[in-house]
Amino acid sequence: MVHDGAVWRRACFGVTSVAAMLAAVGLQRTWSASADSNRPTADTEVSIRIVEVREPIAFPTVERRTTELRTGTTKTLRSGVTGLALVTYRVTVVQDRETNRELVGRKVLREPVSQIVQVGAASVSPARGKLASRGYFTGRRVVTMIATGYDPSPASNGGTSRTSTGLKVGHGVVAVDPRFIPIGTKLYIEGYGLAVAADVGGAIKGNRIDLGHDSARGARNIGRRLVRVHILD
Repeated sequence: MVHDGAVWRRACFGVTSVAAMLAAVGLQRTWSASADSNRPTADTEVSIRIVEVREPIAFPTVERRTTELRTGTTKTLRSGVTGLALVTYRVTVVQDRETNRELVGRKVLREPVSQIVQVGAASVSPARGKLASRGYFTGRRVVTMIATGYDPSPASNGGTSRTSTGLKVGHGVVAVDPRFIPIGTKLYIEGYGLAVAADVGGAIKGNRIDLGHDSARGARNIGRRLVRVHILD
């Protein structure tokens, strides 16, 4: 249908909605709900917005093996720092509801800084204050024991930071009842790692075992739990 200029102007500027305008010029179109229920109608409010969001960039962790630490222990040499990026999205909003988000651009505002962690790899014998790796997982027997934790602070260790055999209290050194597990016995404790029986305690009787930790927090996290202990050759 052809409309002259006057009719076209009256049709376009004399109506109050998109639907009415289209109807006035003979261009009204409808969609079948069954064919496309998500397609907006002429009266649907659709807007495109550009949104900028600051998003964190996770820092990587770099592990370095060292024989200066006992197996199963770690030491953080440098703490990681989270990076920051400015991310731009094109967002489609239909009737105040976001229906689509498209990545437009990304600008790094701050590069992340890697965390560097030393991982213990020392294998030792009890006589030298180290843990032996020979015999790992070759236990003569496996026993279930009640485990607690303790740390090297004198306040929680009878006024000293060393065991009854002279070793420094820490991860890999455990207290046992010598009548149950002889002092000097090499152990593997599931969920804890390699250890040596090198300490005793007044409350450590029978199938009790006290797991040494490098910090009070680590000791507290043990709580009181059952553990499987492999007695190694």
